Amino acid sequence: MPRLALLAAMTALIAAPAAAQQGLTKVRVAYDGFSMTSGPLIYADKQGIFKKFGLDIAPIFIDGGSMLTQAVVGGSVDIAQNGYTPALSAAVQGADVVIIGGISNKLPFQLVVKTSITRPDQLKGQSVAISRYGSSADTAADFALAHLKLTRADVKVLQLGGAATRIAAAMSGQIAGTMEQYPDTAELSRHGFYVMVDVTDIAGDYPNTSYVTSRSFLKSRPEVVKKFLMAMATAVHEYKANPSVAIPLSQKFLDVKDAENAKAAYDAYVKVYPDDLKPSLPGVGLVLKEIAKREAKAAAMKPEQFVDTGMLDTLEREGFFKQLRTMN
Repeated sequence: MPRLALLAAMTALIAAPAAAQQGLTKVRVAYDGFSMTSGPLIYADKQGIFKKFGLDIAPIFIDGGSMLTQAVVGGSVDIAQNGYTPALSAAVQGADVVIIGGISNKLPFQLVVKTSITRPDQLKGQSVAISRYGSSADTAADFALAHLKLTRADVKVLQLGGAATRIAAAMSGQIAGTMEQYPDTAELSRHGFYVMVDVTDIAGDYPNTSYVTSRSFLKSRPEVVKKFLMAMATAVHEYKANPSVAIPLSQKFLDVKDAENAKAAYDAYVKVYPDDLKPSLPGVGLVLKEIAKREAKAAAMKPEQFVDTGMLDTLEREGFFKQLRTMN
């Protein structure tokens, strides 16, 4: 998103009335990805779940995790669905950012290659696309290559931007493979490509997407944070339980033309979303280890410094998640 557009979006957030509807609390929520990780967030919005918990939330898109982190730090966004890496990178530098939950504690990317490539050594000297350097796709590429016993010196990792550009490059033969997520993985699989490595299965606890806020907001508006997490946990439960609603909704949100691709994406991601929204502390440790490669002081920091699951722990004690699990 161009900087002027970002500023306009932030201005709109700041200028929003305290309560768009009587009795609802306005909360400024933003997300950084048009991907399946946003499925439950959009479901909560479109199905009126936020309103059921007394919240007036209309999620807005801010392009780029670093920009979104800046918005949280600057106070123009209250709660963000953001990548673990940009949030933790800022926190390591002392920014007022704290992880309060997780929606993807896995790295749900696939290395998709031409069917003519059947062995890892056939990738040597070939090009593999990612969105941008430093992104989750970039990290996923490292995992995929290591699994194949290859290094970056063996292949050309190209920064090509959005999925449409990467897919076009793959189909035109400009690249041998690309790091994708469902539903794009499913689309390529219908056009002479296959999944050579599913990073979701091999990256362990390495996490992708979190919920973050500032410690100042968490301290001053704890009940708002609690209601947001209740709404999102409810959305995850309903999303998983109601595929007939969830799949078309996500298909429309992501502008997926083929219903089968949307279903494949749904099937992949319902296994990724954690029911209790708990972030993975070992996973946060892995991200800090990765950050330490360029910021040495991160090596001495602990995951507990950057994660506050107080509200989720309270909901667990109060039986909220148990109640969700018993719902049909």
